[in-house]
Amino acid sequence: MSSFDFIRKLLIEKFDVKPEVIRPEATLADLGIDSLSVVEIVFDVSDHFGIDIPDERLKFNTLGEVVAVVDEFVSAKGA
Repeated sequence: MSSFDFIRKLLIEKFDVKPEVIRPEATLADLGIDSLSVVEIVFDVSDHFGIDIPDERLKFNTLGEVVAVVDEFVSAKGA
């Protein structure tokens, strides 16, 4: 499962985000995701993919930015 697909599933199941609004260009505010929810998402993603994302990298505006950071750390782990 890709990081986008995993995060999409989290948004739908855990945060009740409507599937039709989940797009990479959607802002977290558009999705109804606040800073505490971002932390929850990062914890879930970190557990699922076995990665650690440092706090200084947790500044996101869009869903695509979240996915890009997750992909970066997943890729670095595999290297």
